[in-house]
Amino acid sequence: MRRMRKTNIKKEKIIMIASSAFVLAALTLTGVYMSGRETESKDDGYTLDFTALEDNAGDKPEEIADNEGQSVGTGDGLLGGIEEQEPGNLVADGQVGMPDEVVDGELDYMPLEVGSGQIEIPGLTDQQVKSTGDTLLPKPGGNESGTGRTGSPDRNTNGNTAGEDAAGAEESAAQTAGENVAVEEQSLNFTTENGLLRPVSGEILMHYSMSSSIYFATLDQYKYNPAVIISADQGTPVSCGAEGKVIGIYDDAVLGKVVELELGGGYMATYGQLTDVAVSVGSYVDEGDILGYVAAPTKYYSLEGTNLYFALTKDGTPVNPEVLFR
Repeated sequence: MRRMRKTNIKKEKIIMIASSAFVLAALTLTGVYMSGRETESKDDGYTLDFTALEDNAGDKPEEIADNEGQSVGTGDGLLGGIEEQEPGNLVADGQVGMPDEVVDGELDYMPLEVGSGQIEIPGLTDQQVKSTGDTLLPKPGGNESGTGRTGSPDRNTNGNTAGEDAAGAEESAAQTAGENVAVEEQSLNFTTENGLLRPVSGEILMHYSMSSSIYFATLDQYKYNPAVIISADQGTPVSCGAEGKVIGIYDDAVLGKVVELELGGGYMATYGQLTDVAVSVGSYVDEGDILGYVAAPTKYYSLEGTNLYFALTKDGTPVNPEVLFR
């Protein structure tokens, strides 16, 4: 029994050793095969052969020497040969599209460089170039540059330009003239005995009434009326009822364009529903002068039609102007 067991153990060892040797051989062969395939796949035509470069490097200096001094192209619109005759002078052989400024081998202008003070490039230089070539360098608060001139107008010793001085002189003259021609105050003294010139000739649509209310058709209500409403065609001239001073011109939602006159003696006249006013505040007017023209009625008098609103007050109290019309 022991002998048979030892024999079996030896057989098992031999089998294990043989199996291990077979596996190792197979793995080795597989590795060699895969390595060869990887090398073959990498060599796909794009691999650089540096040995060939080293072999050709020796021929390049001779090739460069042979080509030195020769032009590129054959004159078919490409860069032709350019021979250096003298320092700074280039002569074209007719094959190069050189600028027209190349005359007798020399440029008739000096090349311009950024920052040289001779050229302006937006965003890079803030210089200005004049037709004389002077460089203008604006300086904050100053008027001098490298040439003693700037792009801003020349200023006098007082810091103003000639135009500013002229404008100031005109303004001063206007102020002086205004002072000399100041409106001279006139004495105004209106009395009821003088009466009033009727401002427009037309039918009275609504009479003065402060003792009882009257009917306003557009408003559809009864109200007191401190003025007289006179019918007049649109565009009719409105005459001044008495001499006075214009103390107010304004727009009113109900009365439209309004002109107020001070007549003196505490009296004041108000003209409403006007357009194209021909007077100004502070001016004096005489009886019969044109104040303006009858305008289209406001929406508060649309049913009454075009009309002139005329009111008279004494110390702020309404007065019946109808009894004063001449």
